[in-house]
Amino acid sequence: MSGIEVSGGVAGLSVALIELEESAERLRGIGTQLAEIAVSVAGAATEPAMVLAGVLAPRELVAVECSLLGCSGATGVTGVAADVVATSLATTAAVRSYRAGEDAAEALTDGIATAAGRWIGRRAGPVLLGAGVAIAPVATVVLSVPGGRDAAVAVGLGLGREVDEILYDHPWLVPAVADGLDGLVLGLGEGVPALGVWMAWRSGRAGATYPPRTQEEALAVVLATTQGVLLDESGADIRLSAHEPEAGVAPRGVGDLVAGDGPTSGGSRVRVSGIPQPDGSWTWVVDVPGTQTFDPRAGSNPYDMTSNILLAAGQRTRTMRAVVQAVEDARRRTGDTGPPRVMVTGHSQGGLTAAALAADPAFRARLGITHVVTSAAPVARLDIPPDVSVLSLEHTQDLVPAAEGADNPDRESWVTVERSVVDELGSDGRATQAHDNGLYADTARMVDASDDRSIAAWRDGATAYVGGFGGPTVTIDYDIERR
Repeated sequence: MSGIEVSGGVAGLSVALIELEESAERLRGIGTQLAEIAVSVAGAATEPAMVLAGVLAPRELVAVECSLLGCSGATGVTGVAADVVATSLATTAAVRSYRAGEDAAEALTDGIATAAGRWIGRRAGPVLLGAGVAIAPVATVVLSVPGGRDAAVAVGLGLGREVDEILYDHPWLVPAVADGLDGLVLGLGEGVPALGVWMAWRSGRAGATYPPRTQEEALAVVLATTQGVLLDESGADIRLSAHEPEAGVAPRGVGDLVAGDGPTSGGSRVRVSGIPQPDGSWTWVVDVPGTQTFDPRAGSNPYDMTSNILLAAGQRTRTMRAVVQAVEDARRRTGDTGPPRVMVTGHSQGGLTAAALAADPAFRARLGITHVVTSAAPVARLDIPPDVSVLSLEHTQDLVPAAEGADNPDRESWVTVERSVVDELGSDGRATQAHDNGLYADTARMVDASDDRSIAAWRDGATAYVGGFGGPTVTIDYDIERR
């Protein structure tokens, strides 16, 4: 079984850079103090009492003054002060140069991805349009004859499997394409001018930016273009149905949070688990389901492609509002009137929803979110504040977290655990298999067994949720329906 790689957290690179900057600042302070000491030592040579003593013992005065000057001069305290300050300045310059290099490399990569996406869009647009016009009559005939629909599905599945295997073998393709989404959308509009005019007009009406300059803006253009037809839940309401509260067991670790049959998993439902604390207060673990249908039309099941795209575009979804309602309902039922403390977890879309709630200032404050645990979720671009502790599990071959086209932030409050699953799936594996929740549960158990410093620090900060006492909980499942 392959191991895990940990980035971010207290042992992350960004923390090391911050510590270097803080050390440089302390060195500057020490250098300043040493310089002041050097001035004081040198000043002692001109003290009136020293000069008067020199009248009686001139030879000794010269020896003392030479010693004082040697102590405070270039070979003494002054030299040490200069070296300390120089080390401080060099450390600060090195950290700034490293960060500037990282920013420049990222900007270059983004620029290349955008240009590549634009080139593909310009050339693919006319081809796709022509292919659609040519294939439409043939498709109509094929789907109308007996067995034609099954044949078409079989062809589609075959092509899908080929793509699935390619993405598994070359996982870098997904983030590369995602990073160039803004260029792709722009290129499609340039390749098919009528489509470009249509997208610009629809974007203007919806308040979206066209041409797009980021992935988020590109998704907003897509949503504006399809508004009222696909990927649109603006006219929908949400219905929340609570099941009867049941006694449960508190999670003992990350494995219990991630496993599909774990104590906090509600399966296809939102599960809210209340954990009584020794001081009489409550903490809450909320598990949000992942994608259940890929229909681009906003139907009754809200765990669909519409919610996926809306979440990726940074917009609120009906599922986000429903989770807030579920937690507040559970707290009312148990009589929890204290300050809320909530950990939100989820796999795939569930993890994206959890992170989106933490990134939303109003929802975050309303729920009292302190921790987020995601698995197989594209959450890198979400603006989660540093006072929320994040643990993200990702598989190298999983195309879903790679769809962000960016790496998770490397900071003290965000720990990312990555794992290659090639050994488990073999050379004939597929990217969709790497997304399997059962594999992520295995990864989570590896996290529980790890003594990595960043993981240990995260675990210490999450004891109110996964303290290991395994005590009784109050568990309530909620069905959510889009109406």
